[in-house]
Amino acid sequence: MRYSFLGFIFIASSYLYEAMWLTKDGYVLMAWKILKPRKSMHILAIALMSLFLAISCFVNPVRANAPPPPQMNWFTLTHTSGHKTLQGLQIVECSNANCDRPVLVVQYGECRDTGCLTNGAQASSRGERLDCFDDRCLLVDDILNSFPINEPPSKEPPKPLFRMIGQFSDRVRMSPPIPKDTSVRYKNENLSFPSDGSWQVEVTDDAMRIVQNAEKDSYSFGSYSPFQQYKDRIFWRGWLLTILSELLVAAIYMWWRKASLPLFGKILLVIVMVNLFSYPVVWSFFPSLEPFQSAMTRYFGISSLAIALLFGLTMQVDPPASLSKLVFSALTIFIGGNILGGLISILCGYGRWDLFAQGIPYRFAMPASEVFVIVYEAWVISSLSQRQLSFAQASLISLLTNLTSLSLGIIIFR
Repeated sequence: MRYSFLGFIFIASSYLYEAMWLTKDGYVLMAWKILKPRKSMHILAIALMSLFLAISCFVNPVRANAPPPPQMNWFTLTHTSGHKTLQGLQIVECSNANCDRPVLVVQYGECRDTGCLTNGAQASSRGERLDCFDDRCLLVDDILNSFPINEPPSKEPPKPLFRMIGQFSDRVRMSPPIPKDTSVRYKNENLSFPSDGSWQVEVTDDAMRIVQNAEKDSYSFGSYSPFQQYKDRIFWRGWLLTILSELLVAAIYMWWRKASLPLFGKILLVIVMVNLFSYPVVWSFFPSLEPFQSAMTRYFGISSLAIALLFGLTMQVDPPASLSKLVFSALTIFIGGNILGGLISILCGYGRWDLFAQGIPYRFAMPASEVFVIVYEAWVISSLSQRQLSFAQASLISLLTNLTSLSLGIIIFR
């Protein structure tokens, strides 16, 4: 039922695609005309809905009562003497500082060399999961949601100390036992770690040293990435800086090309409208491809990309005849698409606390986002110029504007 309802909303919204600006007694009024949409609009609307429905088919059913988020502890590895590739990692509980009776809590990868606990070692069965990517690891303590009703967890309480055993590309390293964070107590005594936390793991020549960060990071649960760090600080200011800097560069280019006044104004308006769609893709879709992202984050990312492609295809197939219709079409797709995409993302991602450990590293995702923006904005600018600018000329404008905004962003916000 929910899909048919959403489909009705989206198909109905395609009928509201044309605007008229009426002038009377010095006041500008907008009148919406409900017209029979063209075939191209039907195709675009159905294509977008099909994409959303295909995404929805691969997710778990929406649950009215979502389970609570699990405990999450992040471990960030830093290397003091050259980078060593992590092959396997074990988290071990200890009863005392000598750790004479270690208990294997959870393991990532392979740890078989001398110093690792063997498969025969006593292992915990409390529902922990450990995932690593590059130099970041996440320990998820999902005891509250992991056990069948007829199989209660072990009654043995967790030990007060823990250590790490890591197998790297050159050798096995071990950390001395350290106490867990005991500042927060929970009623469930089976939790390996009593609270969310963030830990710094220093990898030296022959050992590891673990230090808990004094302040809890904002990504105890949620999506962490370098993109996310910048987004939390500069998203809105960055958006304004991007539009203003790109308008300035585009104006200088169009003046240098001696463009006609109508084309000059139209290109500047297109720069503003296209940034409504390209900027969210940079800060939503590409970050969602990075490691340790939640299902909801990835749905929002896919939604932003789908909305941007819908706008581009609409401008390619049925370019507006006037600037007022361009503004109306852009705002209709932007507002309507984000409402629909946000609703579907929430419906599909609600209650899914698992994070996807695998993904594209920031060092690749960031350049890919810039390439996408340059090509995408060139495509839209060329389509809306109605052959007055070739794709090569539009690409040059897009390249200059985006390089300027990126450079200014690095200088101002770094």
